[in-house]
Amino acid sequence: MPVLRLPPRARIIYLPGDNGRSHEIVLKRRAIGAALAVLGLVVLAIATFLSTYAVLLIRSAQLSRVQQQLKAANEQLEAVRSINRELEQSRRLQDQLLDVLGVSPARAPQAGHPIGAGAAGAFQDAGLLTAPPPDRWPLGGYVTREFAPPGAGDGDARAGHEGVDIVAPLDTPILAAGKGRVTAAGWDNFLGNYVEITHGLGYVTVYGHCSRLAAREGDRVDRGQEIAFLGGTGQASAPHLHFEVWKDGVAIDPRLVIAKDPPR
Repeated sequence: MPVLRLPPRARIIYLPGDNGRSHEIVLKRRAIGAALAVLGLVVLAIATFLSTYAVLLIRSAQLSRVQQQLKAANEQLEAVRSINRELEQSRRLQDQLLDVLGVSPARAPQAGHPIGAGAAGAFQDAGLLTAPPPDRWPLGGYVTREFAPPGAGDGDARAGHEGVDIVAPLDTPILAAGKGRVTAAGWDNFLGNYVEITHGLGYVTVYGHCSRLAAREGDRVDRGQEIAFLGGTGQASAPHLHFEVWKDGVAIDPRLVIAKDPPR
């Protein structure tokens, strides 16, 4: 491998012009080596600086992209927060509207009640929100047992009596107490054959001990429409209609919404 050897000395001749005298500079080997070493250090320093500067430029570009992405993410987050605020405001407005309409979120039905599903979801059909409450007796006859709130302790297997019992001839047509939608129709161990109708403003009516049904779940019925026939099914000692009225998931006395006595 060839080895670079410096000459013992080097001459540098300077000629200022045609008429001037020449100057001669003589550099010895040690001076030449020192000059080359200094030049190498300068070149190395410049290369290091340029390399570091390039890395800084790359990192600066990456940082700029990250800042732009962070800004976009913050804008998206703020948009999501704005949507959440609007949804919360809409929910509050909806709750206020339902409260004005008298359709507040229903409380859970009393323990042991055989129905309850319609009473707990009394406003599931938006088309019935503003329908009038039930306001007519479902049939004519004699009231043999009045409404008694839970805890009345009248000897019934269930605490209290959540409706009124109306006696009439067997198979007397039972009519809807108001406009609504049939939310349940079938068999219950206590009520026997029964129909449940959801009305507007959080009202639900229940018709029990029917001999047979004329309405099915999902049917829309008008006020006074035939929905069943009087019977003695379920836990009934004699044919009669057990009629209940619920408001926002709570059983109430039907006489609070239906005037006078059933026609005879």
